[in-house]
Parts: sequence; C-alpha cells; structure tokens
Amino acid sequence: MQIGCCWFDTERHLLVDQAKSTQWHLNVNEYWVLTQLVQHRGQVVPLSQLDTVDISGNAAHQLTHTELVGIIYHLIDYLCASYHDLIEYIPEQGVILYPTTPIKHPRVLELPNRLLSLGQYGVIIGTLLAMLFFLWSHINPPWFTKADVLRQVMTSNGKVIQLSVFDSHTPQDAILHADCLSTQLRLCHDVHWDAIYAAISADRHYVSVLLTQSTKTDWLYKNLKIRVDNMHSPFMTQEWLHKVHICG
Repeated sequence: MQIGCCWFDTERHLLVDQAKSTQWHLNVNEYWVLTQLVQHRGQVVPLSQLDTVDISGNAAHQLTHTELVGIIYHLIDYLCASYHDLIEYIPEQGVILYPTTPIKHPRVLELPNRLLSLGQYGVIIGTLLAMLFFLWSHINPPWFTKADVLRQVMTSNGKVIQLSVFDSHTPQDAILHADCLSTQLRLCHDVHWDAIYAAISADRHYVSVLLTQSTKTDWLYKNLKIRVDNMHSPFMTQEWLHKVHICG
C-alpha cells in the first residue's frame, strides 16, 4: 500500500521509504495507529479510536496519551520527510492522513543552495544586461546651469534675499527683471522668503518663479508661473508682490 513516498507492507508490519531505501519495522502499537489512519484516510481519526490497540490475535491494551502522541510524531517525521503535511496532528482531537499531498516544486530563487544550470544562468545574466542597457539609454545626464543674474537684496527691515534670474537667450531681459524685482523687494517691509529663483521661458511668454524658505524643521516651497505679454517691459510691482504673497 502506497503512502506518499513510502510503501506500507501490512503483512510484515513494514514501512519502506523508497526514496531513501530505508525500512521501519513497526511494532504492534505503531502498526495499529498507522492502520487506523490508512483505513480512514482523509478523515480525522479521534484519539480515543487510536489509543486502544485491538489487533486480531493479540490482547487489547490501552496506550497512554504520551505513548500515542510519540507514535504520531514518529509517523509524521518518517512520512513527511518528502511529502509535507501528509499527516496532521490536531492536539486533543485526532489525526488525519490526507489522501494525496502534491509535491511542491519551488522556484529557483526560493532555493538558495540549489545550483543553476548554464541555461538558467545565461537567461538571468541576459535579462540583467538588457535591463541595464534599457536604463542606461533612458537616463539623461544631470544638467547644471548658473544664474545669468545673481544678487543679494536687503529689504527695508534688514533681511537679505538671494535673487537668481535665468535667461539663456536674452541676458538683457534677465538684468531688466532682476533690477525691477530688486527695487520692489527693497521697498517691502516683510518678505516671506529667503531665496527667489526666476526663469524666463525660451518662447518669451512665461516666467517661472520658485520661492524657498528654510525653517528650523523643514523647507517651504512655492511655485509661480506668470504669463507676460511683453518680456521687455517690467511687470513686477508692489501690488503684484503682495498679491502673490512674496511681500507681506
């Protein structure tokens, strides 16, 4: 009778592990317990049915709870070496021998001690190289630029503001707007920000402004995007600085 990877010889009270070529000669008690499990395979066999050994030709006798549990765990150790969860012991209730237990075939990455074949190794290396090539071809190198106009502006209350203006196409416009903003900032009684970065778009229609402020615990940021009809004419006034909450 086949039980997992083992053959149960009921005539000789013998349990043979075909995978390991080992044999276990069962005593009367072990044979009784295993026979009951095989006869009721797929069902929970109560402990009360297992602890009274009653084999034809032998006097019936009672197993202690410790003896019965020991036999159950010996069977689990022997039968579950290759077939996990073939036998399940439910404490204080019973034991179940499952009809079939599928052999698990773990994946390569789940076996840290398993050797890879040359084919598997080649597939992994090829996949990694393809991923590296893809990432390298889509990553742009970092781009650094310096401000076309860099100034430090002191407000009426003595606060120093770092002002940077970027315009790679028309430096004259960068100077014009830097002069205008510097003049208006000096008139402000309170400026909420420590640094102001202004970038003029290439199509000469927009100015992007980044405002930053450093606190004891965090950095504060604010972005502004302004559409300008005439980039050659200053547009930053006191009213505008208060409207966008640059000045307080």
